Amino acid sequence: MENGIKKILITGANGFVGRTVYDKCLALGWNVIPVVRKPGYFSNEIVVDFAGPCFYEEIWSFPHVDAVVHLAANIGWDGSSRESFFRPNVLATTALADWARESNAYFVFSSTAIVCGVGSKFIDDESKPNPDTDYGFSKWLAEEVINMSGVECAVLRISGVFGRCGPGHLGINRSILDASKGLSPVMTGSGAIRRNYIYVKDLADIIIYCVKNRILGTHLVGGSKSNTVLEMLQTIRDTFSLRDEINCRPGKEGHDQMVKVSSTLPAGRLFEDAIRDINEDEHKAHI
Repeated sequence: MENGIKKILITGANGFVGRTVYDKCLALGWNVIPVVRKPGYFSNEIVVDFAGPCFYEEIWSFPHVDAVVHLAANIGWDGSSRESFFRPNVLATTALADWARESNAYFVFSSTAIVCGVGSKFIDDESKPNPDTDYGFSKWLAEEVINMSGVECAVLRISGVFGRCGPGHLGINRSILDASKGLSPVMTGSGAIRRNYIYVKDLADIIIYCVKNRILGTHLVGGSKSNTVLEMLQTIRDTFSLRDEINCRPGKEGHDQMVKVSSTLPAGRLFEDAIRDINEDEHKAHI
């Protein structure tokens, strides 16, 4: 096993990112322990509700592992209250980091670039934390307690994540889902804003790279190149060979937000290459 990694624990293993990381770790021959909130996903799963009253005791009964990838979180796009982030995003992360340190396990924490502010147009290593949402604030607090714990860790501040069957709060994921059904994308406004989202498979590879190489510190993760929303939607339309033009509608279109990715980590693929990969997976799923 590479660098002594034999057993790895993944929280949120049934989620969008978690399942991709889980599958890639299995392919490497690692013994993967999936942690989920609800049962029924994996034969060897550990079921823990990080928002429940007993999570602290349950964490300390986890089996020994060489590494922990902590992806589970309350994202809060459903209008969650500020208080609802505290236990799953802050307290549970504190307990898990403490347990990992005591177990001498390497730790990867999935944070978010918006700890530097949802309204930030450019985020780099010099950007100071400026969380302006309850979710971003909870992730920043979690980062702080992880760093205070002394656990050997990488904190990944991640931009938006896209891919096949990705969560719909990111508009690009809704457009990919529509394209898989033969529907052309819908664009609000001019489509001129720029983003560098990260493809879920590339994010999984970056997480595994961190584990293999025991990368330390806080790192920004995003796509290798920014694209306008219009460019992304045109790429989706063309790659999926959709007949109808992009459906444009008036409305608030947001602002640019680019993340300067860490030079320490592998670069993600170009957006057009990722969409081609998604299209190929879509075809395979229907064979």
